[in-house]
Amino acid sequence: MDKAGKIYVKAMNKYNDGYIDKALELCEKSISINSANSAALNLKGILYYLKGDLDNAKKMWNISYKRNNDEVSKKYLRDAIKDKEKLQLYINALELIKQLNISEALEILKQCGNSHFNFINVNNNISLCYIKQGEYDKALNHINEVLKVDKRNTQASTNKKTLIEYGNLKKEMNYKKILIVTASIFLITSILFIGKIYMHTVKDISIAGIEKIQSGINRVRGKNKGETKSLENIEINKLEGVKKDAKVENQDTGKKEVKPSENKADETSKFPQELFTESIKSKNMEQINEYINKWQNADLTMNQKLLVIKGQEIIKSDGVQYFYEKGTSYIKENNFVEAQKYLLYALPYSKDNYLQEHIIYMLAVNYKANSDFENAIKYYEMSLKQFPSGTYAEEVLYNLIIINKDVNKDKAKAYAQMLTKQFPNSQYNNTIVKDILK
Repeated sequence: MDKAGKIYVKAMNKYNDGYIDKALELCEKSISINSANSAALNLKGILYYLKGDLDNAKKMWNISYKRNNDEVSKKYLRDAIKDKEKLQLYINALELIKQLNISEALEILKQCGNSHFNFINVNNNISLCYIKQGEYDKALNHINEVLKVDKRNTQASTNKKTLIEYGNLKKEMNYKKILIVTASIFLITSILFIGKIYMHTVKDISIAGIEKIQSGINRVRGKNKGETKSLENIEINKLEGVKKDAKVENQDTGKKEVKPSENKADETSKFPQELFTESIKSKNMEQINEYINKWQNADLTMNQKLLVIKGQEIIKSDGVQYFYEKGTSYIKENNFVEAQKYLLYALPYSKDNYLQEHIIYMLAVNYKANSDFENAIKYYEMSLKQFPSGTYAEEVLYNLIIINKDVNKDKAKAYAQMLTKQFPNSQYNNTIVKDILK
């Protein structure tokens, strides 16, 4: 991945972690290196959009669309047409708050909340209205929504402090420290308790052992010979009786004994309705993906099919980004096997998602780094086919030249011609490319 791409990934991570201003800085840095980086331009537009800066948001998407013919930015621009009205509604609501007409302001702000435009300001003012009305629980919900997106938002923090002052919200406790102390006490108590049990057990075993040894000595000395022999005969007769009964039972039934492992297949083949539902509620992406892959082509009831479809929708809406981020994090750690796994989880659901370009490119990078050149070529060529003028077009062409130059010179030459034609001033038009074109 090029430097601009790496910075963009950092920006995305900061955005997901709730550090929106830092994400903006990193987007600007990425764009300064590659001004046509559609991913960074689109993300920067989204960040402006959430902050309520519609003009700058549209500016970013417009650049992305014109330079890359990017369909995602085109959609953003189309959707943003309706947001001018929302901006005016928001301004009207602020005026009503100044006039202490809280109920009417709240109704207008709720209309603004139908879109993600100006998300931070709208939710901050909704929470302020609820505080003024004494609806503290509702206010807290909107404060938390803002802090998910912008952890350091000043107005949201101020509103939260107001709730604490009103006595409706307790100061946050350091649960981590409490948990560690509690766990330590529990561990020490458990060790002492187990130690006490162990000492008693050892003592009991020792007494039993001494008694057994004494009993053996008595037998050797010839004490109670008749009694011992009689007991032995009783035990032998009992054993023979058990064997005989078992034999008769098997003959009568004509059935083999069923081992527990033979029932295992039936258990595992049952559709996991409750577990699947729980994984959807908790948004356990790995578990949802596993169930989908196992059951999507099975013969299912209507309710089971609907559950699989719901799982697929969650992966499309939230899972693609989740798997992409996990995959890229493993690439940073040079754990190519895990990186490949998560990127391949994301790919089938990435159609019409702006991350698809990045997923395909990162798969190619991952396979190349792992010396799997066959799959690297496959994904570089897929990237070139689907995004011929995309963010990574230069890097894709150059990598295809390098991989092919010693195994397929004709292909390498064709890609070199494409590189020089499409990017005449590219940094990759070096001596290697020139030698291939001779």
